[in-house]
Amino acid sequence: MAPNRRAFARSPARFAATTLVGAALLATGVAPVRVAWAASHDIASFIKEHDRNGDGVVTAQEYQAVRDRQFTALDTNGDGWVSEAEYTAEFEARLNKENGTPERKAQQLKQTHIRFVAIDLDGDQKMSREEFMASGWRMFGFHDKNGDQKVDQADVALAAAFKPLLDKAQSDKTAEAGKAP
Repeated sequence: MAPNRRAFARSPARFAATTLVGAALLATGVAPVRVAWAASHDIASFIKEHDRNGDGVVTAQEYQAVRDRQFTALDTNGDGWVSEAEYTAEFEARLNKENGTPERKAQQLKQTHIRFVAIDLDGDQKMSREEFMASGWRMFGFHDKNGDQKVDQADVALAAAFKPLLDKAQSDKTAEAGKAP
């Protein structure tokens, strides 16, 4: 049975659920595995996937053009919306081209359904262009570490500089979670 998506629409519960899904994907490394249209959480992969002119920089304009093409490709019936079936079918087709294990593919497909719910901000069970773009721009902002409206080697360097701190924080969190109450 499909979850009640309206219950999540624009609510604190929806925000919390979306945040938890994002954190879980980052922690498990599920999202970054060669998923071209589920924007990569790894900055180097993000640049590789979205740098269309090969200059090592993803400008805001370049990213917008890529996202526009992606939405058009996802909307296979041309009705201006992306249904969960369209979103899932596209992702499943890419998964079938990979050499991953059946378990890994099943896990990735499950995450596709979760991402669709997270992107469908108004809970109407269809993804609008605006919802799709908002999701992408959140990821662009995540990678644009210095806020200069482009993702480039300066952002890679900033991400690398903070990685030891993030790793330590994750390690501390894991150790704390392992302690008995």
